[in-house]
Amino acid sequence: MMPAASARYTAVAIVLHWAMAIALIGNALLGWWMADAIDDAETQLRAITAFQLHKSLGLTVLALSVVRLAWRLLHRPPALPEPMPRWERRASIVTHWAFYVLMLLLPLSGWLYVSTQWRDGAPLNVPTLWFGWFEVPHLFGLGHAPGELREWVSREAIETHELLAWAGAGLLGVHLAAALKHHFADRDQVLVQMLPRWQAGEWARAAVLLVGLAAVAVSAVEVAVLLLRAPPGPAAFALLDLPLQPAAGPVTGRWTFGPAHGSVVFRGTHAGAGFEGEFTRWSAQLAFDPENLSESSLTAGIATASATDEVPLHDQTLPEQEWFDVAHYPEARFASTRFAESVAGHYAIEGVLTIKDRQIPVALELRLDAQGVAVNGRFKIDRAAANLGLESDPEAEYVSREIEVQVRAAGIPAR
Repeated sequence: MMPAASARYTAVAIVLHWAMAIALIGNALLGWWMADAIDDAETQLRAITAFQLHKSLGLTVLALSVVRLAWRLLHRPPALPEPMPRWERRASIVTHWAFYVLMLLLPLSGWLYVSTQWRDGAPLNVPTLWFGWFEVPHLFGLGHAPGELREWVSREAIETHELLAWAGAGLLGVHLAAALKHHFADRDQVLVQMLPRWQAGEWARAAVLLVGLAAVAVSAVEVAVLLLRAPPGPAAFALLDLPLQPAAGPVTGRWTFGPAHGSVVFRGTHAGAGFEGEFTRWSAQLAFDPENLSESSLTAGIATASATDEVPLHDQTLPEQEWFDVAHYPEARFASTRFAESVAGHYAIEGVLTIKDRQIPVALELRLDAQGVAVNGRFKIDRAAANLGLESDPEAEYVSREIEVQVRAAGIPAR
């Protein structure tokens, strides 16, 4: 049975009210800004970050709305002032329940929209990361639905989302006007009932909720700081400059290469800002005989799931179907096709790099000296040739068309 109405709202209700008010207003302002900023080259990078923050705040509002509705159904709110006219009482009830419906439907419509993975008549496959902590699944598998359905749902969902946002702004205006009227004209306790007032026993029950909201607020502030800062430069994935391993005998023979003695780095731009990442898991094997180059070979396997530039959005996107499609192509392969001596101690290696089902010609260099062998190379991959990110970004509006790859690896004798 619902308890009797109290003279004030509970601490939990007050915390939820003001936390959600701040989140909703802030998210609405953020949404209006990023809608235009995403199409401006100077603000595109910040807008992409803003979209992730907007989605995170929206999902947080949705979760808090469920909690708040449950709390409201279990705890009777303070009674309205006795002198209040009947029409005003009814208007107050309708307004409050309209807010509950709005707080549920607004984030749900946004979640439905991003689940379609569609924007402006074309696919846009971008994961939703809740404050960068974990990926939120898309609703109803819409991201894999036929294009016609995705386009229709995305159009209806975004129009509904925008309509609800404007309705919320209007409802907020009515709510604020009514609260001020009660406080300054009617001089009753309606507004005061929702203002915090320290009562140890009552606020102790809200402690857990306050801690959780503080954690969310810290995450939101961290992302907001990123939006205000200048676009970051490339991450520091410098090529390893390790000395060559001593050769345990002549250079003729078999050699192995790996991340402990080398690096495979990739570079490009996203929304006008440079990025630099690396593959953290890879291995290569060299069979080499300078007197019999036709029998020499270099093969390598690169775990595509290990690609990282330490940007959560990028790291979450790269393994997906549109990019490396790790589920079907867990490894990129290199196989040499020809060795040729260029100058003394230096050999040109021609080969083929296979990414997904695409084969890309690649040239590397093998260097010999008194200490051992090293493989170096720098080449560019056309995303169109490699079938990387073409569904969402066929015109390279967001990610550079060419991705530079640089390899440096010191060999150790195979045992």
